Amino acid sequence: MRSGNLTKKLIVVMLLVAMMVTVSGCSTFNNFKKIFIDKDADIEDPVITIGVLEPITGRDAESGNQEIKGIELANSIYNNVNGYKVKLLKVDTQSSVSASETAVQSLIEAKPVAIIGSAGEATSLVASEYIEKAGIPAITPSAMNPLITENSSYYFRACLTGSQIGAGVAEYAYEELGSNKIAVIQRKNDTTATAAVEGFEDKIKQLAGKKIAAICANEEINDTDEGLEKAFKTIKKENANVCYTPLSTGTMDKLFTMVEKNNMTNVVFLGTRDWGKDDFVKMMKKHPNIKIVFPYVSVLSSQNEATDRLTEETIKFQIEYANKYGNEDIPTDHAALGYDAYLLLINAIHNAGSIEGKDVRNALYAFDSIKCVTGEFTFDNRGNMIKPVNLSTLKNGKIVSEYITKKAEKASDIEKLKEAEGE
Repeated sequence: MRSGNLTKKLIVVMLLVAMMVTVSGCSTFNNFKKIFIDKDADIEDPVITIGVLEPITGRDAESGNQEIKGIELANSIYNNVNGYKVKLLKVDTQSSVSASETAVQSLIEAKPVAIIGSAGEATSLVASEYIEKAGIPAITPSAMNPLITENSSYYFRACLTGSQIGAGVAEYAYEELGSNKIAVIQRKNDTTATAAVEGFEDKIKQLAGKKIAAICANEEINDTDEGLEKAFKTIKKENANVCYTPLSTGTMDKLFTMVEKNNMTNVVFLGTRDWGKDDFVKMMKKHPNIKIVFPYVSVLSSQNEATDRLTEETIKFQIEYANKYGNEDIPTDHAALGYDAYLLLINAIHNAGSIEGKDVRNALYAFDSIKCVTGEFTFDNRGNMIKPVNLSTLKNGKIVSEYITKKAEKASDIEKLKEAEGE
């Protein structure tokens, strides 16, 4: 009896082996193998990777980690696209050019579908060459240098360029404030601010026309207090009522002290996106009577409510951010831009119906006013955004929305920017 059962079992095994041999040369074997042999093969969803190239340590760590918070929040909400589960792979640029080169190379070796980063201007510029060669679409949430996207047809930015921001600040100064007594104070050899100042001055000239000299003073300062004092005396002499000063926290602290001592708190000061950082906001507690306005996407009002004039995604971002990080953690400009960079890539992958680099890149170029947290996105043929500039101010120590420009400025001609930087 036992002998008969054993014989039957052997016959069944031989038949199974014969079936496998028969179908092994055709495609049906794969289906057979999946169903009867690799039963665990379909437990997990197929996975794609999005690389995150950010300064987790070093001087740019504050911005980098804020962008990561926005990216991770977006990934927790939108973690599946076209049937693929989306995994994040983070590498640290260490806020260093040399470390960034190593970081982007190691990231590319992992073959991500796309890359987000970096918060640093120089580190993003270094990465652009490798990104172009690898053919991997990438978005920097906040790096403004126009050469980043110029050097790579695969690199995009979620923020505006310096020239676009400068033009937006100029519109506010001339049209919203109605000023024709505008002073400019800039630091010598500050290449980051150069494009912004150029954009500002060009826009003022365009708005005012040739007959009106709306810019009454234009001062360049060095690192000495004497240079700052000289510039202050000039704006006082010219009776400026608006002053564009894309300067650091420490320099503005000194300038505001001079302003207060001379009872000039009626002057409105216009600055940079860095004025939204914690150190500047804390410094301004010493100067509560001075009005400042700066380019910054404020997704919250002082009452912790979503600002108007933005999008439904802004409200969703606000709610989900509070759920993930707590009500006391107020989202920054960098966090919102990191979120948007991820959202843009997910939408591009979905629209492309593909994870091939060229297809995703082309889908990014094809966007037409796609709504994200910081506004609506359309890219030009160099990967730069075409959208209005969001300006914010401080009220009771909180960053709140102040003004959104009427016109979406295009990035300035790259040759002009190269000349401005002495290329």
